[in-house]
Order: sequence, then C-alpha cells, then structure tokens
Amino acid sequence: MKSVSILFSGRGSNAKSIIELILENKLNFKIKKVICNNINSQGSKDIKNYNINYNIIDFKYYDNLTKYNLELKTQLSPEKNDYLLLCGYMKKIPESIINAYNGNVINIHPSILPKYKGLNTHEKVINNMDQYHGCTTHFVTNDIDCGPIIAQHIILVNDYDDASSIANRLLKFEHKLFYKTLKMIELGTIVYKNKKIYYNNKILTKPIIYD
Repeated sequence: MKSVSILFSGRGSNAKSIIELILENKLNFKIKKVICNNINSQGSKDIKNYNINYNIIDFKYYDNLTKYNLELKTQLSPEKNDYLLLCGYMKKIPESIINAYNGNVINIHPSILPKYKGLNTHEKVINNMDQYHGCTTHFVTNDIDCGPIIAQHIILVNDYDDASSIANRLLKFEHKLFYKTLKMIELGTIVYKNKKIYYNNKILTKPIIYD
C-alpha cells in the first residue's frame, strides 16, 4: 500500500478532506505523517483530534531554513512508495526532500496553471476580469508552481464574484480535484517517472480537465 504524508500551514481544509477520505476508506492509502509548520494555524486545532501521526514543526523555533528543513526531512522519513502532499504549505520544499520522494511530491494550487503562480491568485482573477478560474494538481519541482501538471478543475467566474466569494466557491472543487488525483495514483492510472507523467501508460501531454 502506498503511504502519504501531508504538509500544511493554515486552515488545513485540503488536509482534512484527504484524511477523512482515507479514514472512510474512500482512498486506499496509509497516512504516515501529517505535519503543520504553524503552531497557531486554524487547521491544527481540528487535525490533532484525528487518530493519526500528527506533529507541529513551527518554523519560527529554528535558527534558519536549513535546520528547519533537516528536521522536516527527519520527521517525514521518506521511503519507497511514499507520497508527500502539500495542502496549503507556505514554504518551498527543498530539492533534497523532493529527491528523497523520487519526485512524488504533489501540490494543489488555486489557479489554472501556468497562469497565476504564487500568491493572491483569487485577487488576480478578479482584478483581471477573467472569465474562468480553477485549481491545479501538479508534481513539485525546484521551481515554485512550475512542475508537471496532472489535472485541473475549472469554474466560471460570476459577475458578482469577488476574491473572497470565488475562493470559497473554489474550495470544494479543490477537495474533489485532490481526491480524483489521488484515486488515479492509487489505481496506478497516473505514474510519475523520469520527470514525466504517465496516464494509462502514455505520456500525459496536457492536463486532465474537469469542469
């Protein structure tokens, strides 16, 4: 059975969704470790109540990023068949950790990548009067939000939307997209090797789109 570890920094909505799907046997993974890097995060109050291996490694208690990442890697202890899931994790994953997972590090990002990498994606969509918004799952590389794209869920931007309303509306689709992505990985439909995504044994040349 494949194992997953989860990193998050804030409300932990996607982390909670994945944990519950696994505990309810809707996803067939072993939860190896869940780590939050913010002792004051909203999500930690809920996630600590699950019967899982959960820990807080707060960045502010470390002298520098190198020491923090060394402790993070020690706590994660990557092994064969392990996946690392980033669920609103607000730090850059170092290349040493990515390599330790053989590249099997997956992030969900609230935009239709490659559009709007980084922060404040909802504000950018509204300010630029985009017709569509969405979320993306992708494998993580050393360049932020630039890794190979797995799948995307696209929604229509309504005339009355603001950054807050569209962020709230997109959230449930983030949960669904992460579920669909992990289900494909569970079934072996999606495999990542040699920095390429294979979908049904063929190289994936464009994202899988849901709407």
